Amino acid sequence: MAFRFPSISSLLKKAVDTFRRFALPLLSAVVGAAICMYMIDIKWDEQKKLTYLWKIVMCSGLGLNLFLSMCLISERRKDGPALKYLIQLFGLLVLAGYYFILPDFSKMTVSTASQYSLFTVGLHLLVSFSPFIGKGEMNGFWQFNKTLFLRFLLSVLYSGVLYLGLALALLAVDQLFGADIKGERYGQLWFFLAGIFNTWFFLAGIPKDLDELEMTMDYPKGLKIFTQFILLPLLAVYIIILYAYGIKILIQWELPKGWVSWLVNAFSVFGILSLLLIWPIRNDEGNKWISTFARWFYRALFPLIVLLGVAIGKRVMQYGITENRYFVLVVALWLAAMACYFLFSRTKNIKTIPVTLSLIAFLSSFGPWGAFSVSETSQVNRLEKLLTQEKILVNGKIKKSNDSIDDKSGRQIVSIVHYLDEHHGFNKIKPWFSENLDSLFTPKDSNDYVYKAGKVLALLGVEDNYYYGYRDDERDDEDTTTVKNFYYNSRYDDQQAVSVAGFDYTCSFNSNFYTGVDQNYYDNYYLIHFSSDSGKIKFNKERRDFAFTKNGKEVLRFDLFDFVKKISDYNKSHNKHQYNQIPKEMMLFEAQNDSVRLRLFLNSISGTRSKKEININDISGMLLLKIGTTQKDTLHGSTQSH
Repeated sequence: MAFRFPSISSLLKKAVDTFRRFALPLLSAVVGAAICMYMIDIKWDEQKKLTYLWKIVMCSGLGLNLFLSMCLISERRKDGPALKYLIQLFGLLVLAGYYFILPDFSKMTVSTASQYSLFTVGLHLLVSFSPFIGKGEMNGFWQFNKTLFLRFLLSVLYSGVLYLGLALALLAVDQLFGADIKGERYGQLWFFLAGIFNTWFFLAGIPKDLDELEMTMDYPKGLKIFTQFILLPLLAVYIIILYAYGIKILIQWELPKGWVSWLVNAFSVFGILSLLLIWPIRNDEGNKWISTFARWFYRALFPLIVLLGVAIGKRVMQYGITENRYFVLVVALWLAAMACYFLFSRTKNIKTIPVTLSLIAFLSSFGPWGAFSVSETSQVNRLEKLLTQEKILVNGKIKKSNDSIDDKSGRQIVSIVHYLDEHHGFNKIKPWFSENLDSLFTPKDSNDYVYKAGKVLALLGVEDNYYYGYRDDERDDEDTTTVKNFYYNSRYDDQQAVSVAGFDYTCSFNSNFYTGVDQNYYDNYYLIHFSSDSGKIKFNKERRDFAFTKNGKEVLRFDLFDFVKKISDYNKSHNKHQYNQIPKEMMLFEAQNDSVRLRLFLNSISGTRSKKEININDISGMLLLKIGTTQKDTLHGSTQSH
């Protein structure tokens, strides 16, 4: 039988039928994509002011899955048009309520994004089982989700190929005909295809006769091959690693590292996914091994759940609860419940998996029992305890610290303050301060960035040694709490033109030295070219100093570590500099001898310091050099010369 391309009229009819069937889900996708296409043409500063548009986009994303679930429920219940749209009107009211609950874009935190992600996950899961609520039909449920999954992959493939083809066509027109096509057009094309075409195509493939799915026995052979030869071998690798690690910590009698929880979760996800993929053929001849595999998989989970619980319990005891730990704990409890259910239950209903996960996503997203409320309360209580121990919080009020505090406590205080800034804000600790934090956080103008965490730490009298790579509570080794990360930069209001009188050369200076690590991995020098000669500023690990060499010959040695210590001491005694901004005159370093004079105007310098030593990682600024006989002047910073 010859293949025939579908006619334009049949495609249009299919598109119209899909719209009639899923009007509100499609309108949600169209509205969200259209706003994104519009926003691309607007500058970022203007976008930030259009809070209502950002909120509409977020609600549209939720509306797509919410309305789709409601449409499928109505179809399965065979509701009339009036009842169908009445149910969706309720969903519209829920979205409107969420719109007004959402904060302005500038006030959105990590917790806002996390809560939105939970709603998104919960609604995606709701789509997977909504037509089968209150019904058995496990085969129909599996066939429905198989169809959704394959249709999703197909829609992504079609949308991706279309985007690449049309984007290349736009590029060709731009290059060949000088059409001057703006870069924003490529982004708008992406949102159109991903938001509108992709959604429309996906919805067109959702089965209409949901009752018939229970009788469908179609099973793609590729799924069995994928499960047997990809997922199951991966499971074997994971379980060998995890059990070997479990034996190791028993032999060494040490607590497990927090990172192992992610590995246990990955193993569990792979295992449950494998069982779901091969569920319809579990009773077929030659597939009895599937039931055996399922039993042993759930049994194997129990020791790993204990390992996960001990690992996350250790972190909770040390550093309290955060959103991540909350979800790890919840997942551990969920895994234990699922293992018990599928081992001892006679029904073994696979719908239990998405239903319970959807409930967890929704229930953990709000309320005093939710992830965000529990985490905020835990960290505020922890901060209160630390500040009380250091006598910074006395009788419920902040008394600014003028003394040095314990390194470990200091790092933890800084970590919690930054955590609250990023995730929850400071509403719960406002009563501690005599100052009005709202006034303190108010920007001077629309372009002013308010570093809230720095201001709070300045009020506490605690040095801001925060490092964005990781927090103190994300480490597994206890000794690192005595190591502080520093970053000092020249105050912006002190930036002025630099005089180069008396020097021969000037150049920018941006280098990574990593003075505390193995020199085999880092060259740790800065190369300078002038006239026909070349110079280097290099760190010497054995002497722990720096040297300026000319044409390979060392002509000047100098020490930057004492210089950093002076800056650090100044910053510690002048806590009003909550941004770690140092006056320009203190960020000037000079060194010289009879043959060379070096002056360094620092924009920033960063690294780590402990009680034992200082290590410099990055330096940026402007370098001035005078080569030849020099007259020694009064020097800033270090005066060492060799």
